[in-house]
Amino acid sequence: MKPLQLGHIFALPLQAAIRAQNLALQETLSFLEEFGTEKGRARTFSLRAERVVEERRVDPETGEPVTEFKAKPVELSIPLLALVHPPVMQLMEMDVEFGIEIVEPRSEPIKSPAIPGAVRDVSLAPTLGMFAPLGATNPTTIKVKMKIAREVPEGMSRLGDALADMLSGRTPPAGGQKSGPQKPLPETSLPVEKIRGIGAETASLLRKKGISTLADLIAATGTEEGVRELARAVGASERRILGWRRKAKLLAEGEK
Repeated sequence: MKPLQLGHIFALPLQAAIRAQNLALQETLSFLEEFGTEKGRARTFSLRAERVVEERRVDPETGEPVTEFKAKPVELSIPLLALVHPPVMQLMEMDVEFGIEIVEPRSEPIKSPAIPGAVRDVSLAPTLGMFAPLGATNPTTIKVKMKIAREVPEGMSRLGDALADMLSGRTPPAGGQKSGPQKPLPETSLPVEKIRGIGAETASLLRKKGISTLADLIAATGTEEGVRELARAVGASERRILGWRRKAKLLAEGEK
C-alpha cells in the first residue's frame, strides 16, 4: 500500500461525501428535467369537469324569485412537481471511523496569509501514513473519528417552499415583499401547515413531537437544544428550523 499524507487521508471521507451528494443531486436534476419540465416550462396535470351551481334571479314577468340549476365547466391545472416528492437526498450527518499507521512523521509551518500570525503553528498534514485496522495496538497507530454534517442548500429549501405553495394554492408575493394590510392575530393557534414550506408529511412528523400549532413550534424552538432536537426529528437542517420559527412568529403577529 502506498503511503499517503495525513492531510490526504483525512480528505478521503470528505471527498467521498461530496461525490455521493453530487451523484444524488444528478438524480434529482434528472427527475426534475424528465418528469417535471418540458422545454423549460413546468408540466401540468389538467382536469376538466362540470359542476352544478345554483343561481337565483327574479322573473321579470311575475316578480317572483326563481332558482335555476346550471352546469358550468371547471378546469383544474396543477404542476406535476406539486403532486409528487422529487427524489431529494441530502447528506445531513456521516460518522467515519478509521485507523492510521504512522510511517514517517513530518511537520511544516502553516503559511497562510488568511491565518493570523498569533495562531499559526506547525502542521502534521505532510506526515506519511496508511490505513490500519481499528483494533491495532501498535503505538504508531492512531484512531480517527470524524463527524461530517451538511445543511440543505438554500436553493433546495426554496424549491420545497415553492412546491408547497403550488400544492396549497398560495402565491408568494413578488420579490419576497409582504403584501396587504398587516392585521394582528388574537392567538397563535394556527396549524403548522400555515408555514410556507411545511407540507403534510412534515406536519405529521411535527405532531409526533407534540407540535401542531404555531405556538407549539415557537415554544419548542426557544433554545438551541430544542432546535437541534427538532432538526434531528424531522430530518431538516437547524437553519431551516430557525426559518420556520421566524415564519411562525411573523404569522402570529399577523404578517403574511
